Amino acid sequence: MKLVYLSPVPWRSISQRPHFFIEQALAQGVTSVLWIEPYPGRLPVWQDLIPSRHAPEPAGVELLSGVQLAGRRLLPVEPIVPLFRLCNGGSVAGLVQRVADFLAGEPALLVAGKPSRLALELVDKPWWHERWFDAMDNYPAFYRGLSRRSMDGIEQTLASKVERLLCSSHPLLEKFAGHPNAGLFLNACTSYMKPAGKVAKNELCFGYIGTIHEWFDWGWVIALAEIFPEASIRLVGPLKVLKPRNLPANVQLLPAVPHQQVPALLATFSAGLIPFVDNDITHYVDPVKYYEYRAAGLPVLSSEFGEMPWHAKSSPLYMAGRPERDGVTAFLTNQLQVEQTTWKQRFAGVFEPLLSKAAGAL
Repeated sequence: MKLVYLSPVPWRSISQRPHFFIEQALAQGVTSVLWIEPYPGRLPVWQDLIPSRHAPEPAGVELLSGVQLAGRRLLPVEPIVPLFRLCNGGSVAGLVQRVADFLAGEPALLVAGKPSRLALELVDKPWWHERWFDAMDNYPAFYRGLSRRSMDGIEQTLASKVERLLCSSHPLLEKFAGHPNAGLFLNACTSYMKPAGKVAKNELCFGYIGTIHEWFDWGWVIALAEIFPEASIRLVGPLKVLKPRNLPANVQLLPAVPHQQVPALLATFSAGLIPFVDNDITHYVDPVKYYEYRAAGLPVLSSEFGEMPWHAKSSPLYMAGRPERDGVTAFLTNQLQVEQTTWKQRFAGVFEPLLSKAAGAL
């Protein structure tokens, strides 16, 4: 069985849930995948002028055997339907034809990793064994004004048309509770994310690995830096926003690293940080970095948002609106067990029922 995947991220980007979703699809018996690269779903905003916002990221997973990439450059006018059709109608038609050519008359699985007008164009085609929506974010919250209203409508329509809805967090499962076949599929980490030999060091080092975007809680990090002036705080990842001018001297901003280098980097940390503000975006997030930190045997210091309260129910976690020195110090003395949940475990058996159904239809 073939799979057409509408991705929310480019293939050549930091490894994320979409990459490992496809990896597991191929491992479970999907024969080939057409990965369609994302295009802008909103109108331009002034933050697009920040130089680092569109800087290339280190590629993660190499292109897998059986995966083909497709995509077109589309103008960022999706919220204005007549203009979208006028400017991008030919490109959308070309992508639809690319999908038809890939399928060659063979029924397949369509998975939307992000709502879009292209997704709505494809979901109504009679080409599919099933249609799924892998909901990873509260997508309308990323946008404002007309762009937000447009995405909200597209997302609702898409959710109503799919046979299966995979939710990456408890809040997303609650959001889509009305769907008859919505299920919880939390995030995970790669199998090679294992404890490495700790690097000998004399200093306390708090580390963050990931994108630094508008939901990053600079105030939380600054508070940590001020109550632990003797510690170093390393923020590793793409900088998509302007940094504060008042960053303490012990806060270091470092460039992103390839995903395969993450385990060695985690070995230099005393604890892993997840400092996000609590808003309409992060309320629905289950951060992959949580699983990576715990697989590496690191204690996790987090702000209060998204899936973190659920994690705190079953796993040791320091979670606070603002960090306090005594609480952090006491937490760091705990002897924590390594916890590893891999993508293979998370998506075990997800594709097999459909593959059996498709085989029976031949």
